[in-house]
Amino acid sequence: MLVASGYTSAGQQQPDSAVAIVADALELPFVPADQRPVFGTYWEVRSSLPCVTAPLPFPPFDQSLPVYAIDSDHLFLVDETAGQVLSPLPPEYGSALSAADAAAILQTQVAELQDFVAQTQARQLTAQSSPSRSMAMLEEDDPPMEEGYIFGPSDLWLQIVSGPVTNATADLVIHPPWNDTNLTHDLYYTESLESPVVWQFMMRCAYTNAVVTDLCAAQGFFRLGPTTNGNLTLSTNATAQELAQQLVPPWVTVTNVSYTGAIEARGTFSGGNGCGLPLESGVILATGDIANALGPNNQHNAWTKFYTNNYNGDIDLDNLTGGDPTYDAAVLEFDIISTNAFTLGFQYIFASEEYPEWIGPFNDPMAVFVSTNVAGTNWINSITNDIALVPGTTNLAVSVNSINGGCVADVHGSYTFPFNPHCYVDNADPDFVAVPPYQVSAPVFNVQYDGMTVLLSAQAQISAGITNHVKIAIADYGDAIYDSAVFIKAWTPCP
Repeated sequence: MLVASGYTSAGQQQPDSAVAIVADALELPFVPADQRPVFGTYWEVRSSLPCVTAPLPFPPFDQSLPVYAIDSDHLFLVDETAGQVLSPLPPEYGSALSAADAAAILQTQVAELQDFVAQTQARQLTAQSSPSRSMAMLEEDDPPMEEGYIFGPSDLWLQIVSGPVTNATADLVIHPPWNDTNLTHDLYYTESLESPVVWQFMMRCAYTNAVVTDLCAAQGFFRLGPTTNGNLTLSTNATAQELAQQLVPPWVTVTNVSYTGAIEARGTFSGGNGCGLPLESGVILATGDIANALGPNNQHNAWTKFYTNNYNGDIDLDNLTGGDPTYDAAVLEFDIISTNAFTLGFQYIFASEEYPEWIGPFNDPMAVFVSTNVAGTNWINSITNDIALVPGTTNLAVSVNSINGGCVADVHGSYTFPFNPHCYVDNADPDFVAVPPYQVSAPVFNVQYDGMTVLLSAQAQISAGITNHVKIAIADYGDAIYDSAVFIKAWTPCP
């Protein structure tokens, strides 16, 4: 085994690791700890094969680790080998290496590193000699870049505007290549780049701006990837009790569960991430057959009408929309009680076929009521205990009219202005278009609905030992046709 014999007075490692050998051969300068940029690409080199691992966007926390510059600005090698060469065999086969084996592995590491550095430098030369996104070409609102950073026209890069900050939210901007006509990318997140890296699907990005909410960790890493092409799996087999139990923590007692509406209008879903939804699985309630949720989006008017079979509206939703009747309501209700105080939280998206051409007259609503007020056997529900509100408001329920991207020319040829469009994501109605820049040229999500909200959160503080009544409801408004739905995430703890 080769072991580093120490450091020079300048802090450099003696040339007995693969990194130091390559750095000496290629004249890569050593970078002292106090001269390492706080923002860069730091490739970690370890004692394994292959020895180059995923990069960090910042210098190593351990400032004693030797760092060498591949170029003078932002590409670096971090020597984490400690001068060691490790056996590629599992421990049960013995870990001792002969001098010949160690030399052979070291030679392989050196060859790998030399090839990696050569390819990296070649890419840099190509990028610098081609038309690039120079400082002068950056948008006026872009923050100043680290000196030496040059993004070429073929680069796809992710800019963190802020976050993770309060409420565990990160604001991101996607900078696509100049010739990228499809701006749709899937965004992933991980809390650690330690092997094995587990990337969690966060959202499908239909626009260049992305807001990621409800991050569990205070720090982490994002990456963009190509979009997937999966399908929803839907089932109406679960009982109302099983649906309710999915939505609350396991320590919460759920009683008095009831469901009002068509059996076909409630159930479970899975495979959401593969369709681009920010929810992988959970409960779906709809104003029509949940099977109408299945993609692709090839209709502008998917619907199922139940009200002629005595599946009518909901009085509490009637009151939220001004007192006019609603239709085809799907309502899940249950009581909860907990031995400890906690925050009851629901993550959900609201989707609708009413988008974008029927914004206005057909204002399909939804609500999540959490109440401790009861009159006789009737729980008191109003906007004051509806926790599914438009973000930033205190009395605006989520509905087609309260969150949308507008319409260039609706069924009457009229222009409809967007309302709270920062909470809306378009899914390309086949016959009508949202107002730019909220319209998309092709369906983003593999579901039938023509538009939806971003991932929204509804929260209520639950006191220990107090019975709370939960009512989750959605309904048609104005008529009983074009469907709307709410997808609610199954309860999962933050890791």
